[in-house]
Amino acid sequence: MKKIAFLSLVLPAIAACNKDKNNSKTPEEYFSFYADGVYYDYPQEEGSSIFVDWKTLGAGTSGSTSYVIKAYSRRDPVAYGEFLFTFSGNHIPTQDTVLINGTSNKVSIIKFNTPDNNYELKQPLSGRIIFSERTSGKLTGTFEFDAYKMRVEGNNWVPTDTIIHITNGKFSIIPSS
Repeated sequence: MKKIAFLSLVLPAIAACNKDKNNSKTPEEYFSFYADGVYYDYPQEEGSSIFVDWKTLGAGTSGSTSYVIKAYSRRDPVAYGEFLFTFSGNHIPTQDTVLINGTSNKVSIIKFNTPDNNYELKQPLSGRIIFSERTSGKLTGTFEFDAYKMRVEGNNWVPTDTIIHITNGKFSIIPSS
């Protein structure tokens, strides 16, 4: 009888703990990926300075000719690993699957893990971004691509033989425009 009474008290408590673990909420905005097999997660952070309000994840028009999705990490202010997806046209892409080709649709990574780690997708490399939600209220999807490590030669950025592999990328971002 004591065992039954004990179990009737303990089992609901265990179930409640497991329920909380299983119901962990995914944040409304997120950006994560694997770079050469290592997992990275860039949370949405917001703040303001004297000059401007800022967010680590964002999307919107860039001038009159392109639309940008950006994400960066504040963990290391010197090596913030900014991702910059740039699409032709000053609007949200109209296709669910967009091929990243390095010409009309581009991606670059700036200061990834160290200040001199800069990458850019250039042909013949390619990638893709697949939108599962594509509205003015939210952009959600997945991405994968390969990109060349870039170095400065004279006044130009040129690709090296080193390639970074970005896989299992996932994002959900509320656009600003």
